[in-house]
Amino acid sequence: MVTPEEFRAKILEPAKKTEHICWQCKHLKPVITESKLPPADLIGWCTKLHWPFYWCVSEYDVITKCYGFEKK
Repeated sequence: MVTPEEFRAKILEPAKKTEHICWQCKHLKPVITESKLPPADLIGWCTKLHWPFYWCVSEYDVITKCYGFEKK
């Protein structure tokens, strides 16, 4: 049996993959391949830090430390 995290990692393929710190965080909801909604530079959304600060995560954001970070 797989966990929900393992299922998402296997079935829901992210549209982009960068060295961004958020990829290592369990709160990132990545943009899925073939999704037509997000802007081109968006890698995903943070489900812990909400609007108006840092909810949408761009591949150009440079975040080296985050108080909401929790390793997957």
